[in-house]
Amino acid sequence: MEEQIYKIIRIDEEDFGCEGRPEGQEPMVRVVLEADTGETMIVMMEDALMYTRKLDVGGLAIVGADGLLYAPGTVMSMEEVLEVSVDFEKQAAWMENYWDAVDELEDME
Repeated sequence: MEEQIYKIIRIDEEDFGCEGRPEGQEPMVRVVLEADTGETMIVMMEDALMYTRKLDVGGLAIVGADGLLYAPGTVMSMEEVLEVSVDFEKQAAWMENYWDAVDELEDME
């Protein structure tokens, strides 16, 4: 199966306002992707991992089996996929904080 290649069209860094990021939480970014077909999708990812993988606005990326972004041509074996540990509670807490911040911004308007 050929992997879908997306263009990175936007990267939004998390913003917790004056309260700051909760202790122990890695900085995350919201990455907006667009396929040649015009289809868009959003991926949440650690900012440091984006930097390590040299993924930036205007660049190309694929979505791996683990739901994270990789440079095109990067392959992850099934063993590597199975070894990936996902902290769903941490992700859920981050999303809750993100939506709380969005709600606060909307209330300010």
